[in-house]
Amino acid sequence: MNSDSCFTFTCPVKTNSGNIALENLPVELSGLNAGKPLVVTNIAKVGRKAVRTLTGAFGDSGMSLGVFDSLGDKVDPALIEQLRTTFIEEEYDSIIALGGGTIVDSAKILNLTVSLKITDVRNLSAQTPVNRNLLPLVVVPTADATGLETAQFARLNGAVLSSEYLAPVLVVIDPRLTRGKDVKTIYATGLAALGRALESHIIAKENPFRQAYSFAAIRFIRDNLPAAVRNPDDKKTTLAVINAAVMSGCAFSGTEARPLHKLGQVFQEMLKIHPGIIMGMCLPHILDDYLHHDGNGLASLLHPLTGDEEFAQTPEVQRAGAAVSVLHRFMADLHSAPGKDVPQTLREAGVPPYAIEDIFEVLDVDPNGVYLRSVVERIRDKTPMAEKKG
Repeated sequence: MNSDSCFTFTCPVKTNSGNIALENLPVELSGLNAGKPLVVTNIAKVGRKAVRTLTGAFGDSGMSLGVFDSLGDKVDPALIEQLRTTFIEEEYDSIIALGGGTIVDSAKILNLTVSLKITDVRNLSAQTPVNRNLLPLVVVPTADATGLETAQFARLNGAVLSSEYLAPVLVVIDPRLTRGKDVKTIYATGLAALGRALESHIIAKENPFRQAYSFAAIRFIRDNLPAAVRNPDDKKTTLAVINAAVMSGCAFSGTEARPLHKLGQVFQEMLKIHPGIIMGMCLPHILDDYLHHDGNGLASLLHPLTGDEEFAQTPEVQRAGAAVSVLHRFMADLHSAPGKDVPQTLREAGVPPYAIEDIFEVLDVDPNGVYLRSVVERIRDKTPMAEKKG
């Protein structure tokens, strides 16, 4: 790297990962001058056992905590305002988000309202300035994380708020909570992490800190996602996948949104489909497009995908093509393992034909809408990889 290069990187997220990581949470909160957290979650998504595991970790800590387990599938401004009132009246001093996706978005927006004394959530927008520390926000991810939990973004009714202060100060990854409920869940989480890490890695050549996060996330997915998909109840491999998701969010913070991320978010926002499902379908097409238009950017992917020896032995001009070939094989092997449990077409993912036009209308507003539309058109009627392989 050129020593004259200029770059910035901020990652305020501390990560505790491993066996009984949750039991250290009271100590971590004390270090943040917090002693009365409000836990927010969606019990229909995370399950009662996850809530019991989290609350049980406080044991004899002497801390009192509140639990609200009825968040919905989207960030509800009216509900956030009710929670804000409860937070203030009960004198809570921190927030713990149990789960992933919109659960964490809701927690971030709630934290914003109580920290900045915002009474009307409808006044929040992408232009809302967030330029100071908020109250402590802790994220305890489960298997259905999207990777954005640790990023500096929060979504509210289509608007994306961005600030380094929106990111959690602590993420606690405990294997008791990261095991997948099914193949589809851990598959989607892994591919969302892989997609964000890949796109972050490509644009991180002048930022060694960001590239360190994306490198590790890609390597974790390469080494662990196939095994996690074969056995989503395996603590070791699913824990590694969630670690990759956390790292991909850190790498993604402060970067511009790229095609894989945009496509995943549109389908999640409009149809409540996990972004990893769509990103997995789009990944082979977008990789080929990247190779055709910007092969040099892909060359750096070969290192985390293969290792030191193969990367060093591959001529520089061949590295981009080799990286794409490795990723194609990885995706094909991944699709062949779980069989019919993983949707490989939009129809299998539950996308009704009439919804495609609505998707196109949203994509057309994007500066790269023509290209994004073309990717959706390519995956609309594609043949599943498992059938092709057979």
